[in-house]
Amino acid sequence: MNQSVQTIMIIAGGTGGHIFPGLSVARYLMNHGYKVVWIGSKDRIESELVPVYNIDIKYICIQGLRGKKIYQKLITLLFLIFFAMYQSFKIIRCWKPDIVLSMGGYVSGPSSLVAWLYGIPVIIHEQNRIMGLTNRYVSRFAKKILQGFPNTVNGAITSGNPLRYEILSIPDPVHRLEGRTGPIRVLVVGGSTGSFIFNKVIPEVFGKLFGKLIIWHQSGKKGFNDTIQAYKKLHCNSSNYKVVPFIDNMAHAYSWADVIISRSGALMVSEISYVGLPAIFVPFNYHKDYQQYWNAFQLVKSGSAIIIEQERFTSDYVSIILGNWNRKVLLNMAILSKSLEMSNATQLVAQTVMRYLNGK
Repeated sequence: MNQSVQTIMIIAGGTGGHIFPGLSVARYLMNHGYKVVWIGSKDRIESELVPVYNIDIKYICIQGLRGKKIYQKLITLLFLIFFAMYQSFKIIRCWKPDIVLSMGGYVSGPSSLVAWLYGIPVIIHEQNRIMGLTNRYVSRFAKKILQGFPNTVNGAITSGNPLRYEILSIPDPVHRLEGRTGPIRVLVVGGSTGSFIFNKVIPEVFGKLFGKLIIWHQSGKKGFNDTIQAYKKLHCNSSNYKVVPFIDNMAHAYSWADVIISRSGALMVSEISYVGLPAIFVPFNYHKDYQQYWNAFQLVKSGSAIIIEQERFTSDYVSIILGNWNRKVLLNMAILSKSLEMSNATQLVAQTVMRYLNGK
């Protein structure tokens, strides 16, 4: 390894909410002459996404503790944690990184701890409004803490959430939405794996507001066939809906939409604000700390979005809301959403790491 080039190790795994911000920062650092390496999980999406950018990636085996009764599987969990630390030790000894940037996910716990024990400085970035369990532990020995939303951690640097590069070229809502006519375009995104409640309710909404909506619906692979059948049962000959398992080009989807219905993961909320889209957020209801609710709260407070708890997410209720929104209302909401965006997050996160390395 060329020792004249400083090596930055990114730790991130599990979901796109951790992976995509990490990739944005990685690309920035690589463009500025740094070597970037990555620790993740082999059975998660980072194993597919990270190598595309010619980033060396190695894997550790770890499972999350959230929602488990630790005493029931204590021996197994302790074994997994220590084995993950052993794997991390071998990887870090091989790569000898100059600094670690932990972007979250369960992989970040053991790997960050081993880096700290090695004397390697650790910087963390928390994407969510409520800090996740793993980052709470890692924050105890982190040299710096960056946060995607204000007031998550006392004394942390508010950077915003690094966005995918392709999102940054989307025109602002005035240029994008003004002058549009026809049915309201509704983008439905239930996360990369889809959402059962969206797949059930949205076809019913389409039926109730038939002719008033055009829907682009990401169903996830598992729910794809059932969702297609739900739409066909209502209006088999309609061309005003499109169901896909996964949307590869989110920049195009965001540009197309007038309004979005989605979960409120941290990256999704940040992208929606940057693009300037009115939103109906349905927070994932199994987070004990209401993480997704608080992610969306700032946009809701601004008047650019609403939250519907999953228990209240019915076709009748959603139909009333969408039926009351016209293009003038949606444009005003989009402008409010755009006013809260933080577009320089990638640069802020990367430069924080670079400055620490350079002793500034």
